Amino acid sequence: MEKLILIKPDITHKDEILDYQLEFRQHDDHSHGDSGLYNDIDILAWIINCRLHEKAETLPNPKHVTATQYMMVREGTTRILGMINLRHTLGEKGRYLAEHGGHIGFGIRPTERRKGYAKVMLQLCLEKCRDLGLEIVLLTCDIKNEGSRRTIQACGGQFERIAHTGDEVDERYWINLLCPLRPVK
Repeated sequence: MEKLILIKPDITHKDEILDYQLEFRQHDDHSHGDSGLYNDIDILAWIINCRLHEKAETLPNPKHVTATQYMMVREGTTRILGMINLRHTLGEKGRYLAEHGGHIGFGIRPTERRKGYAKVMLQLCLEKCRDLGLEIVLLTCDIKNEGSRRTIQACGGQFERIAHTGDEVDERYWINLLCPLRPVK
């Protein structure tokens, strides 16, 4: 079986990042878990911004929280299957994240959906959460997003409640990282 891994974006992945971004535009779809890549045309600036968010002392905006951006690829290849953003904290500055965004945002490229990649990517990211010392993480999904709901539940997400803010309606789930990880099926 292929081994899937999480890697951080860097300039050597520029063409693959552009291809990933283009695929969402071609499918008239919005990407998630990519630190704003969908809106960014300058890939180098996007990569730098991702790296600046990894440490509190380099955050470009004091209202932001620290976060690590990952891309999932098959080991030994460069094609990006999905992206996942791990927010280290929801923090005092992260009121929106504490209600709607959660600790993790993720997305799979349109042509790679329904293949089980989201579950694998989320489980790999949960290991990164454990490495950061997180004990419990919040994930949210749009109330109409059945794929994300199933992915979160398959990785141990326990429904808490519905969050309403304006027109935004999300389901909130918590994953307890102190419990043993369920294997991906």
